[in-house]
Amino acid sequence: MGIINGLILVILGALCVPPLVAQKSPNAKALLDKIVPFQGIFGFIMFIWGIWVLIQCVLNLGWFGLVFPWGLIYWITILVDGILSLFGGAILGWGLIQQNILAKASDNVKAKAEESFAKIVALQPKIGMAAIIFGLWVIISSIIFRI
Repeated sequence: MGIINGLILVILGALCVPPLVAQKSPNAKALLDKIVPFQGIFGFIMFIWGIWVLIQCVLNLGWFGLVFPWGLIYWITILVDGILSLFGGAILGWGLIQQNILAKASDNVKAKAEESFAKIVALQPKIGMAAIIFGLWVIISSIIFRI
């Protein structure tokens, strides 16, 4: 966790909701236009990162035993980070996921992946806003808890 991870979540969220962000700030639109060419690679990396973080959450269920409620808050923070990274990364990196992961899959698996992706894309603005807000929480919590 940490400030860098929070900033990455904010960027992920901003890339998921470009029309919303661009309407609010012309400076943000200029910055997003510079980042957009790399969003596929960024999304793919965030997708893999989300999988890794979720695996770490399962492996570190012992954090519940840390000083209550801080261990629980820390674990939930990491869990939500992993979920948002996974889904936001899937949205942004779908082209690379199809090219690298689903290329060797069966037609049945590809069809199910397309169906799941359609459901996730419908939630894109919500996932983006949640990633921005949660990224700010990660930054604030890492300062407060010195994580």
